[in-house]
Amino acid sequence: MVHTIPFEVKELETASYHPILRGKINGFEVNLIIDTGASRTVIDKSITVNFPVIQIDSVEPYAAGINAQKIAVEQVEIPSFILGEVDFGKTAVFITDLSPISQLYNEMVNFPIHGLLGCDFLENFKAKIDFKTRTISVKISKRKSHKKQK
Repeated sequence: MVHTIPFEVKELETASYHPILRGKINGFEVNLIIDTGASRTVIDKSITVNFPVIQIDSVEPYAAGINAQKIAVEQVEIPSFILGEVDFGKTAVFITDLSPISQLYNEMVNFPIHGLLGCDFLENFKAKIDFKTRTISVKISKRKSHKKQK
């Protein structure tokens, strides 16, 4: 089944933009950058405290930043991952300290960032990003959408 999730575009400075998805991780409201250039989905470790760490020998425990520096990461299982009204249930992601990115966003646009939705997630759910309608479509099977609480 295909689900459509709205996103917004934040202008960081003149002609510099990032698409942002809003969601919830285990009930905590998050803002995630849709980052097609990021190979992995990475969430700030401050909101994933006490989540179970997944030990995978075949996965290198690093992610590369845009400046090619290695960033230490761990893989965890998020018990509840909701984007828009779509509930992805338990989801494995990587975590690291993203406070420098969040701090930069707060300084530039007064808006916190809690993670990057990477190409691994986008590929897994066959995502289509439509800037005209400012929506992202994802294909998921046997999952339920989550109605927004008012």
